[in-house]
Amino acid sequence: MSINRFLLIKPWGYSIWADVDHMVGQLLIAEITDRTPIVYWGMDSLYSESVTKNSFELFFEPINEHMPHEAVRSDFTYYPPIWTSHTVLMEDPDKLKWEHRELQDMIATDANVLVSDVYYHVGAIAPWIPERHPLFGKTPHQIYRYLFDKYIKIQPSILDEAKQFVYENPQFRDEKPILGVHIRANGLVSEIGQIYNINDYYHPNIWSFMSNFECRHLFLITDHYKFVRQFQKIYDKYETLIISDSRKAFLRGRIHPNRSNYPNQRHKGIELIKDTSDIIKDTYLAVQCDYFIGNGYSSLSNTVLRMKDWPEKNIKLLY
Repeated sequence: MSINRFLLIKPWGYSIWADVDHMVGQLLIAEITDRTPIVYWGMDSLYSESVTKNSFELFFEPINEHMPHEAVRSDFTYYPPIWTSHTVLMEDPDKLKWEHRELQDMIATDANVLVSDVYYHVGAIAPWIPERHPLFGKTPHQIYRYLFDKYIKIQPSILDEAKQFVYENPQFRDEKPILGVHIRANGLVSEIGQIYNINDYYHPNIWSFMSNFECRHLFLITDHYKFVRQFQKIYDKYETLIISDSRKAFLRGRIHPNRSNYPNQRHKGIELIKDTSDIIKDTYLAVQCDYFIGNGYSSLSNTVLRMKDWPEKNIKLLY
């Protein structure tokens, strides 16, 4: 990477895996523009614990040895031009105006520090990949696989919780194959004038996977207790169901955290840290399954797809 050319990656401000999706796209920009990436989830992050901590590192290992303060110098230039050395680590409350955040301008800028807090899918970034780069000509999924393997390392403490779950559930450990299922409370989708519920398609697909691949167990990840009850009623009699022990499985329809009212961002972050660790643990456990059915509109389900080289027949995202 060139000296004094940084890409400061701030949070997008949504769910944990949506923020990681945003970050991964920006890491691609860093690679193709020869910039040193710095990931900084500060007080503008949903998961902020304090002004002195980088919330990204609560959940993931650092992507490199560079620190946010390296992007703060009075002689540096910044893009978008709203940023200065005094404000660059703060939040831009008007970022949704998208001023000076056109992708082509972000890639072309010669500023010392490019600051990103808005989302671009890797498919939109891919046309700028130069021929010299190993990702040139790759599909978006291949690009995601490369970037996830290179940069996304879950904190050992969260991995230890996942290993403890496996230890306490010998069915998960010893009785393969296992079908992982991720189902969201909000399964309604509006597409091309039609409104339908993705969740209506789960059980036929589950029965198909269980039958065709002789799955011995079903590992359920959900954000609502009604699905825990529903799946228990259907599958418990076959002694196949394994339920995540995460607290998020019993939300009973709680409003999404980034829509909730909190006295301040710090209170929100403290409350969400444990739930978020559980979400990451569940995602890791889903990746350990032999087969997977998820929601194609869910960042969690898409992350399961991107974290492993799944045979095509082994995974299905409903949409």
